[in-house]
Amino acid sequence: MTKVNKLGQEVHFSYSQRINEAKKVFTNYVKNQPENAWTNSYSSRIYQSAFKHLGEAFKRYKEGTSKYPKLKRKKDRQSFTVYDGNGKVTIRAGKKIKIPTLGTFSLWESVPYTTASQTFTISRTGEKWFFSFSMEADKLPVHPLLDERPQEFKGIDIGIKQFATIASSEENSTISLPESIKFEQLKLAKFQWRNRQKQLGGKGQPLSKNGIKYYKKLAKYHGRITNMRRDFIEKTTTELAGEYKHVCLENLNVKGMMQNGKLAASIARQGFYEFRQRLTTKIVASGGSVVLADQWFPSSKACHNCGHIDKELTLSNRTFNCPHCGATIDRDLNAALVLSQYGEVNQKTRVGCTRNYACELEGADSPGRSRKQAAKWTLPGLS
Repeated sequence: MTKVNKLGQEVHFSYSQRINEAKKVFTNYVKNQPENAWTNSYSSRIYQSAFKHLGEAFKRYKEGTSKYPKLKRKKDRQSFTVYDGNGKVTIRAGKKIKIPTLGTFSLWESVPYTTASQTFTISRTGEKWFFSFSMEADKLPVHPLLDERPQEFKGIDIGIKQFATIASSEENSTISLPESIKFEQLKLAKFQWRNRQKQLGGKGQPLSKNGIKYYKKLAKYHGRITNMRRDFIEKTTTELAGEYKHVCLENLNVKGMMQNGKLAASIARQGFYEFRQRLTTKIVASGGSVVLADQWFPSSKACHNCGHIDKELTLSNRTFNCPHCGATIDRDLNAALVLSQYGEVNQKTRVGCTRNYACELEGADSPGRSRKQAAKWTLPGLS
């Protein structure tokens, strides 16, 4: 999109200018079309919020932190945001809430205390509706007991066989994904198989009434699995943040890992990114630090004892046998020990470290090494 300036030269619009022009077109033309008359029955702040989110998406794309924005589809997460143009509104404790431009609604779960907010987001999961809002709060000081956590680095290797293997020079432990999540996913697979003959739309076929019922039940299954996974991750990360002050994790390429069709379902079940995000947030907020190893760092192929890299190691080898020093150890445990050593070194020297999260430290340096360079990395002090 371009415009002509006073000198008669064509000038390209910035993303913010393009969005402002899109707002004008939507307000003055799109909303006035007969087929779009339904848009006039809703508050204009819903559309203004959508354009604001689009601007933020383009900003992240320009900064290189996300990909080019995609059009939101009807089958994606259904949500919208409204706000009060006159400032913050009071949200009183109880089971009633008044949302600007929409009215008063009854809640299933009561608001615990009176607060204030200006922006509200309404979303739907399955047949349930949720609302969320943000509020200002003072940061609490770190509890004195959290300062008593051990200072040594813990390496956390996340995988499929064991959700997480935690190791250091002193102690080791593992965390398994709850069997209830696997059981619910098995029920979901059976439900989809039993309804495979229904007319579900697509390929020129209309959606049947039974197909509509099927999609509603399917959304309930997915919502239940999502809630169970989120509950597991929240409880696990809270427990880990209370026990460990410094941890080291891998920066996994989950999308690339899911290209393996035999493991895609198992990888998607784990919730690796959400686990890393929540753990990083909680440990940093409690006064600790998190080191992220580069995705090409060979934590699984490097020996924790001598540092030798076994390039012949395959995914089917669950035991690490070092050809250099003869050490024999579980593959995941070896990776966790290597990550704990990596965290100790890079927390001090910050060499080869993708990110180093700590209190009042965000967006640390990213060397951006190539794959060939990363393949040569070894832990300092190891051969």
